[in-house]
Amino acid sequence: MTDKRKISVTVNGTTYEEIVDVRLTLADFLRRQLGLTGTHLGCEHGVCGACIVLADGRSVRSCLMLAPQAGGMSIVTVEGIAPSETELHPLQEAFRDNHGLQC
Repeated sequence: MTDKRKISVTVNGTTYEEIVDVRLTLADFLRRQLGLTGTHLGCEHGVCGACIVLADGRSVRSCLMLAPQAGGMSIVTVEGIAPSETELHPLQEAFRDNHGLQC
């Protein structure tokens, strides 16, 4: 039987209350449960940086952090740095313009 926990987490300014498996990584939670696919999985060992998000203002490797550990935190993903719905952040523009990858 899988152990589950209810968490409340704010992601890109929206608060979510979700039931998560205790072994689910933050990266998989963001991608699978919230549909925020801008957070990528590369090495899954915390080395490449493809999964980096801001958690309470500090950069974290979301492939190494479990989703239940993010409970009560404010998470910002690459999708959340845009200044508005119609405009990109300079970092997002640089990724687009240079065919860049977050790693």
